[in-house]
Amino acid sequence: MKHYLLALPALLLAAPVWGQTIEYSGRATAGFSKFGGGSTTATTSVITTNDGSSESSRAFNPYGEHLGTGFGASVRAQRVGKAGLLTALDLGFDWMQARTDVNLISYNSATNSSTRTGSGTVHLYTPALTAFGGVGWRLAGSKLALDALVGPELAYVLDAREKGSGASSVNGSWSSDLSRTPANRLDFRLRGDLTIWRSRVGLTASYTNGFANYQPATAAAAATPDAQVRLVRVGLAYRLK
Repeated sequence: MKHYLLALPALLLAAPVWGQTIEYSGRATAGFSKFGGGSTTATTSVITTNDGSSESSRAFNPYGEHLGTGFGASVRAQRVGKAGLLTALDLGFDWMQARTDVNLISYNSATNSSTRTGSGTVHLYTPALTAFGGVGWRLAGSKLALDALVGPELAYVLDAREKGSGASSVNGSWSSDLSRTPANRLDFRLRGDLTIWRSRVGLTASYTNGFANYQPATAAAAATPDAQVRLVRVGLAYRLK
């Protein structure tokens, strides 16, 4: 069923229909994303390990519930009917991040293990390629027009990277920088999309709710992982035709 939903807007765009035109536009957006689900967290501890020759740190759970700021860009082909019916296909890229606060540092070495209060922030970056197929309506006035679309979005997650920094109550500063492997790289999502046009320039906003889990299962952090993307985009659009 998901495959049919994804194919429907593309088929509608390709279908020859009398009295309709196709518009092309480019979009640049700021993105505000976080993770939602049962195994996400607003605060986490950081595990710091010293093996005698080097020291490394990593977040216990980097799948944060705080919004992080990113960016995106896309190109869109949109069929506009005489009655205002819209069908659109949008291909884009998003650089997303979610944040979680740090409240504890777990320090482990060959001779000592201890837990200390700490501070800082962990960011989890998840860049992705996206394809959005939407259907909706255009409400047009004398100077302004509103496009409202809803439909499926398919994302391919290119990477997941944790970066964090902060301080502990005893050992001074800490930092983390490591790759995280997402549990699923393909994310099927649902997206609602609005654009207000004045001539060729538009203000655009959208909300995306993901359904794929990003967090791998681990006995310690998430025996039954549940972490999906929530993404808000706001930005500018320019209509080429």
